[in-house]
Amino acid sequence: MTQTALGLSETPAPNELAEAGDCFHCGLPVPHDETIPSLKVLGKHRHFCCAGCYAVCEAITQSGLEDFYRYRTRDGVAGTAAVIPDILEKLSVYDRAEVQKGFVRNAANWSEAYLLLEEIRCPACLWLNERHLRKQPGVLDVSTDHATQRMRIRWDSAQTKLSLILKAVADIGYIAHPYDASHSEQLHEARKRRSLERIIYAGLLGMVVMNFSIATYIMGETDSTGGLPLWIVIGRWTGLFVCLTLLAYPGQDFFIGAWRDLKNQRFGMDIPIVLGLSAAFLGSLHSMLVGYGEVYLDSIAMFVFFVLLARYFETTGKIRAASHMDFLAKAVPAFAHRQADNAGEWEEVPVFDLSVGDLVRILPGESVPVDGVIMDGNSSFDESLLTGESMSVTRQPGEQVVAGAINGDQSVIVQVQHLGYETMLDSIRRMVEKGLEKKPRIALLAERAARGFVAVILFIACLTAGIWLWMDSPMWLSNTIAVLIVTCPCALALATPVALAVSSGRFVELGVLPLKIQALETLAEANVAAFDKTGTLTSGHPVLVQTYAIGDRSEEDYLMIATGISSVSEHPLARALREAPVEPAPVEQVENLTSLGLRATVYGGHWQLGRLSFVHDGPVDESIQRVLDECAAQGQSIAVLANDSDIQAVFAFTDSLRKGATTLMKSLRKLGVDRMSILSGDTMSSVSRVGGELGIADVHAGLMPHEKLEWLLKQQTEGRRVVMFGDGINDAPTLAAADVSVSLSGATDLAHVSSDFLLLREDISSLANAKHLAKRTKRNIQQNMLWAITYNLTTVPLAAMGFVPPWLAAIGMSVSSVLVVLNALRLKSSS
Repeated sequence: MTQTALGLSETPAPNELAEAGDCFHCGLPVPHDETIPSLKVLGKHRHFCCAGCYAVCEAITQSGLEDFYRYRTRDGVAGTAAVIPDILEKLSVYDRAEVQKGFVRNAANWSEAYLLLEEIRCPACLWLNERHLRKQPGVLDVSTDHATQRMRIRWDSAQTKLSLILKAVADIGYIAHPYDASHSEQLHEARKRRSLERIIYAGLLGMVVMNFSIATYIMGETDSTGGLPLWIVIGRWTGLFVCLTLLAYPGQDFFIGAWRDLKNQRFGMDIPIVLGLSAAFLGSLHSMLVGYGEVYLDSIAMFVFFVLLARYFETTGKIRAASHMDFLAKAVPAFAHRQADNAGEWEEVPVFDLSVGDLVRILPGESVPVDGVIMDGNSSFDESLLTGESMSVTRQPGEQVVAGAINGDQSVIVQVQHLGYETMLDSIRRMVEKGLEKKPRIALLAERAARGFVAVILFIACLTAGIWLWMDSPMWLSNTIAVLIVTCPCALALATPVALAVSSGRFVELGVLPLKIQALETLAEANVAAFDKTGTLTSGHPVLVQTYAIGDRSEEDYLMIATGISSVSEHPLARALREAPVEPAPVEQVENLTSLGLRATVYGGHWQLGRLSFVHDGPVDESIQRVLDECAAQGQSIAVLANDSDIQAVFAFTDSLRKGATTLMKSLRKLGVDRMSILSGDTMSSVSRVGGELGIADVHAGLMPHEKLEWLLKQQTEGRRVVMFGDGINDAPTLAAADVSVSLSGATDLAHVSSDFLLLREDISSLANAKHLAKRTKRNIQQNMLWAITYNLTTVPLAAMGFVPPWLAAIGMSVSSVLVVLNALRLKSSS
């Protein structure tokens, strides 16, 4: 389909241009650095904030439903729960395949999407959304994250539709958008701008109330007759009217949230706030009507202002916490240059309109939009976003490039292999976000405590009011208000999710994927480190240095046979054999026996390739033993080739230490790891050589997988916490049984990894930084939890006893939640 058919134009006439400041579809600001084309709607060229809004608007207009934009009440659809269901019910735009291309992942029996939630106040809001959606027909799985306010939802597309899921969210008073990194950023900015407007409004009007209050404190409240001066009466009624406007506009979110909580039959964090504000306002009104008693107008003004300010900092903190995940998503451009035909014409199209096999042109300075293979041109690419490596890599025709890499030198043409959800970059992002779904024990404890916290506070407030009323004290209202206001469930709720979100982003920056964030605690506590050798402590790229022909054939013949047999194996030694400059022999009936070797039929005979014990039983000839001793003396790894007759050839390999291995050992010792061991299936000479170079005395050679597992279980029965470092494939049983596991298989093996953490870069020393970050994160969460618990246990009794006035309670509550967020954000530092 051409650009003209879609309503696109490269150079619209100036008199046809619409206002480009806001997105025509959702009303959010259009970023100046975006290159999203305009779309002609209702006779004018409209502009959009992201590719998602562009796609939805395009689908609406192509469906002949352009009048939707003519008759809607205002430009933009974001921000009201009523508009989203209207779109879904009348247009079902989000159910269209072309719209879902950009954010829905489809499998044989299910579909999955990430949604961005609005109006989320606390973990209880997320719990409510999860519980409500799990009751919907066809919904298979729901998971939410408080720090990022994102939801992952999986559904059976044969039973339900995405439009019905979004409507179900709107039915309980929340708003869900299909997650798009650019759109998410615009929503965050709009939310921050709205919060700032309310803070300024509350601050300016609050100054009016505070001026009267300060004057009253200085000049006194009674005149010579014992009554209230006229200026105080006028000031109080003026202040009451100002407080009413404060509650009606900047404070309306508290009441909306509380009403939503009550309607959904749960205790949310807005309920004690609303009760405290309402009690203060009604108590002040009563005192003014009867002519005596305390008024709490200054407390109302201060509370609204400081709570709004605290929530602004909380929102900003959570946005910063999730910034690295958004950055990963935004690394892939929304549009690409696709070859339109064989004549070499290029057209700019949305990335989700690309197909496997398309040719795209990547200009210097542009990000690669897909995973693919270079067909023409060569250039250097910055892949630091995926691997953490700062050095650019040169790619030539026939080599792979990955989405998110930045082209450095010159234009290249790439053939699309994977796009969207199938790219390596998106796989990394999804794996990290899914890792956040499995929370550490301390995080689960905090969430359970936060859910029941409000009910406990309401009980304490009722108890406080009852006791002071029983004592016939006029302080009953003031103390009750203080109890409701001073409590800070936000601090308890934010203690772990913000810290975990920040920590996950830092792990990715270090080149380590936290696949299961619940293992973070164990990584911090681990005191034993066990390493596989090949591909973990060594580079994993052994080189064939010598072929010893024992039988009657030539070295080249034996090498051809071994190369052919090794064609089905991904063992490092097998890969090294395949790099030999010979033609592989034709083989049949190849059998791969894990950790032993391979069997195959070659030239009509039976051959085995692998470790000595696999291919030969009993003692070997003296000539063969001399070869084996020579290889052992040089610390070389060997593979033995044999047939039905006997051993026919020995292949010797060498492997260098992996970059950063020496630094890693020194750092782990400083971080409390008191025992390090090497568990390898290789020869003792080869393993001892590596152990000697790294200062590891405890080395175990010739181990089968079950023997590695037995060693690990023995350590655990002695009360040790073991972190296992392996290749993620050959060491799968040991990695699974370890207290915490780290796979060093690299990003190309993402689909096969089942460990807790995955190293993406070649430099292994960053694993020490990962353990240090784990210790910092655990300590940070403990600090936040300790502060939240100590604050509430201290201030609530003091408020109930009358030692904390309402205005001071407002300040304390606001500062408490802000401190938790600021403390969590310290994890973004590189110390």
